[in-house]
Amino acid sequence: MKHFIIGTGLFVLFLLSSTYSLLYSDESSKTIGKKAAITFRIGINIWSNDARFEQLLDLFDKYPGATDEITFFTQTTHSPIPDDELVKRCVLLKERIAVCKKRGYRAGINLLCTLGHHSEDLPNSIGQECPRGITIDGKTAEGTLCMNQEIFRERIRRIYAALAEADPDYIWIDDDVRVGHMLNSTGEAGSICFCDYCLQLMSEKFDQEISRDYLLTHINEQEIRAKIHQFNSDSIDNLFALIEEVVHEKRPGLPLGFMTGERYEEGYDFERWAKTLAGPNQDQPVYWRPGGGFYEHSGIYSLVGKAHEIGRQVSLLPNLVEMIQSEIENFPYQPLEKAKNVTALEAAVYIATGCTGAAFNVLTMNEEPLDDNEPMIRTASQWRPFYDLLVQHLGRQPLVGVHPLWERTDADFPLRVPSQYLTSGVSEAGIPVAYAKGNSNVFLLSRAFVSQKSREEIQIYFKEGVYTDNDALGLLNDPQSYALNDLTGMEYGDIISVDGIEKYQDHFLNGTFGGRTRDKRQSFWREPMISLKKTQPGVETLSSAIDYSSKETAETILGVFENRLGGRVCVNGYYPWSYFYSRPKQSQIRNIMRWLSKDRLPAYIESFDRVNLWVRQPDESGKTAMVALNATFDSAENMVVMIQTTSDFITFYDRSCEPVIVQADSVDGPYRRFVVPKINPWECILILCENASF
Repeated sequence: MKHFIIGTGLFVLFLLSSTYSLLYSDESSKTIGKKAAITFRIGINIWSNDARFEQLLDLFDKYPGATDEITFFTQTTHSPIPDDELVKRCVLLKERIAVCKKRGYRAGINLLCTLGHHSEDLPNSIGQECPRGITIDGKTAEGTLCMNQEIFRERIRRIYAALAEADPDYIWIDDDVRVGHMLNSTGEAGSICFCDYCLQLMSEKFDQEISRDYLLTHINEQEIRAKIHQFNSDSIDNLFALIEEVVHEKRPGLPLGFMTGERYEEGYDFERWAKTLAGPNQDQPVYWRPGGGFYEHSGIYSLVGKAHEIGRQVSLLPNLVEMIQSEIENFPYQPLEKAKNVTALEAAVYIATGCTGAAFNVLTMNEEPLDDNEPMIRTASQWRPFYDLLVQHLGRQPLVGVHPLWERTDADFPLRVPSQYLTSGVSEAGIPVAYAKGNSNVFLLSRAFVSQKSREEIQIYFKEGVYTDNDALGLLNDPQSYALNDLTGMEYGDIISVDGIEKYQDHFLNGTFGGRTRDKRQSFWREPMISLKKTQPGVETLSSAIDYSSKETAETILGVFENRLGGRVCVNGYYPWSYFYSRPKQSQIRNIMRWLSKDRLPAYIESFDRVNLWVRQPDESGKTAMVALNATFDSAENMVVMIQTTSDFITFYDRSCEPVIVQADSVDGPYRRFVVPKINPWECILILCENASF
């Protein structure tokens, strides 16, 4: 069907102003920000050298908007340095910070090693007077300190006081404040700290004798793991309370920031830690830097995986945290290892998942001129207007869409299906993802999540929409566990280990693709197919199974059901989380998610494109913003987005920041159909819509 591009430019906007307000004013929503918060993190080999430091400032002056802030690392190596050396560096940093402020930049300090990341440059690291962390099997982490002993806490008082006295605009605590570390030069990983002192604290806290031998024997028991997580969380919270006290005694109102990744072993207690850093009266500003691993672009699809990690982290932050700068890191900082535009794209995508800015850690760590880094700074300057536009319209509004059921304990035993695994296939089918449960009515349900909940807690989700697999189904129906057969409508059937092919049946959720097939080649990607038995009337088959002679081997491997609570259920027994990249499967998955939501899915991609979509909750006036990422090396031509809205117009922007208005070409129930002419490979666009009805 024909679509309509209304036009660009101020003249056209004026003509349409009676029916569509293009740009939201700053007053129209409490959630709208003014600009993105951008910083560059600078290594000591740059800032300690007079010529390099001057060249850095000249480059930032040459490319306005590339950054607002300059954040100085205290060191390059990843083991704690002696206190005297750190204090000495703070003296020079005070001079550098003053110069930055005179040049119009905010400036702060990033303490790279509070505990220490791993064993590196040990001869020049802090002496043995400060106790090291110990693993559960008694190994010593030579480059990492125990955070609970009083000697360490005395050190924290000294070094954070020195940081505050350098007169920074903010202080960042790096992500070495965690319990999983690389222990030695071979990269061996381990979890700390299980030293005798920490074990004593643990025993007192839980009123039972706890030893390393005891923990090694019982480590896979959920109750024991929960206690360890609680102890780890308490240890970090106590450390942050001390840092907050020391810093704000010297400098009341000085913002404290913390960098995170996915922190399951530490209890993922971001809300609690943020409130502790905000002080007893919750009146001290707190910054956050969510991150994850994506250091070079050969595996570019990891960019989207990191986006989901960041989205999960941001979803746990309290509203008091407004400055959220995503970690953008190109370690070990070789300019051709990650393309400049890939680096710049990261910041935009992470803003889509909840951040309000970005922290670029991309410049050289060597003692060399910055000539090869100038193109990256120039690129950041070119992208800056787009970052500002994104933050202006996205703000801190929550994401809405389907929810991959996960919690802070999602990585616990006994069985683990990572949230990212649940998220990626559905997201790349153009279904919006919400990382917080409160903004969803469709839930992606794994066995790992089910195993940690009571029957009553799980039942709640079956009043809404549930998409799940045979692994979870077996536990849900288990009479010794949940006995929810009447709500699932299906049960685990036979196992088909080889030669299984999915065949789409004639059903409205399959559209025009009845009779088509999907072969995931079990002989290569060994995952069993599970047939499903219908246990309740009303279960409908979407897919059956055939073998290579076209003989039917299972009547149902993918079924849907509406239960007695009014909830809708889909159980998929054949590669339920992956390989959604054919047209029939994409169409089926999208139709399923819309059906499960009872037409309450906020938006989705309808065309055959590999596009990720992040949708924000509308503000009080019904205005909403969303970001679409074309996650392929092909252009997305005439991408169709379906949006729940009563407006006939949307406006979209690419990174040129030129507005293009598109008129809906048809209506499908509560959805209007909009056709975006083109999104370039690995580019994202901002879509603005009024009168959202979800």
